[in-house]
Amino acid sequence: MRRGRCEMASNNRAIAGSMIMLSRLFYAMNWFNVSPALKNIVNAFNVSPLQVGEGAILSSFLVGAGVFQVPAGIISARIGAKNTAMAGMFIMSLSVIASAFSTSFLEFVILRFVTGIAAAFFFSTAIGIINDLYSSNVTSMIGLYNGFFAIGGGIGIFLFTPLVSVYGWRMDMLVAGVLTLAVTIISFFAIPASEARGISDMKEVFRRIFSVTIWLVAIGLEGIWALNYTFSEVFQTYAENYVRIPNFTAGLMGGMILFSGIIGGYLTGVFRKFNRLRLVFVIPLFIGAMIMMVPVMNEIGLWAATVLEGTFAVVVISLEYGLVVQLDRDSRYVPLNVGIVNSIQIGLGSLVPLAFAFFQSYSYTVSWLFLGMFGFITLPFLGIAVKKKYVASF
Repeated sequence: MRRGRCEMASNNRAIAGSMIMLSRLFYAMNWFNVSPALKNIVNAFNVSPLQVGEGAILSSFLVGAGVFQVPAGIISARIGAKNTAMAGMFIMSLSVIASAFSTSFLEFVILRFVTGIAAAFFFSTAIGIINDLYSSNVTSMIGLYNGFFAIGGGIGIFLFTPLVSVYGWRMDMLVAGVLTLAVTIISFFAIPASEARGISDMKEVFRRIFSVTIWLVAIGLEGIWALNYTFSEVFQTYAENYVRIPNFTAGLMGGMILFSGIIGGYLTGVFRKFNRLRLVFVIPLFIGAMIMMVPVMNEIGLWAATVLEGTFAVVVISLEYGLVVQLDRDSRYVPLNVGIVNSIQIGLGSLVPLAFAFFQSYSYTVSWLFLGMFGFITLPFLGIAVKKKYVASF
């Protein structure tokens, strides 16, 4: 009887974990399916200049996702991680569907902002669920979690590129929203209820919000986070319109940035045996230098850049989340701590696509030099945390 109960519990955990990963996939798809449609959306609403319109779409999502990370962590402790995460997925699916029927550019941008808010409610709370399910192997599972983000993001760019070309950007939004809604409904019934543990002492909440350690870690790895997001969103447009790579191939190359994250998710577990703290310093330097070389790369070089950036960015980001989870022994605050880091990184990162677009008005070369340098220029903040012994090897 006991063995049967253990097997049932293991099966339930596997089902719950699988649905979290699948939700993560569709969550990511709704981040990146807008990328192949950027030019079409801006042109449809006659927004000028093009770069400003594209930057506004990308940044509005990030602002919503960044501002609401901390409230999502607090709400998760009060109503449970599952309820918070699923609420985020429901709101995301509905806002994406509504985007397909936008009547103005402002309306579309506002709905992207709402989609960002929904993303905030899912992300950190889902990591809280993973921590509860796989506490003994959390870093590896976060790597897998980010691997599914890579799959979803790759699908959003690669598969939606021909969809936009044939049926237009409105069908892009409609298909993505309906699929997300269907997966959310299934996940809601498949994932068991989470305990609503509550946060009785708001002083503890504010102590974490203003934690020097959390801020130094977040800002220290801000560069690689913003580089990875911006590179994923702008590469397909760059490859197609500037390098003159055919639409389908450019979409495939852009998708590979995300698909390669599957390898990165696997490598995160492999790298557990190495000095992971050293890796989060070395890898951003490598990625940043490579991105600075994009303007002089031929098509083969660009293929290599997309694969390498997608792989190793996921390694760094997964290791970062594993570090943040281990900063606090009280599991009630895991979603909050992760949310704070995300809020800081997304808030600052939302400015990077705008800065990239601004420098692009001078030349793409300046934009890529800026983006590559930004990938590692924030690392000294993490160095301060290590020097002050706020962060040890993990």
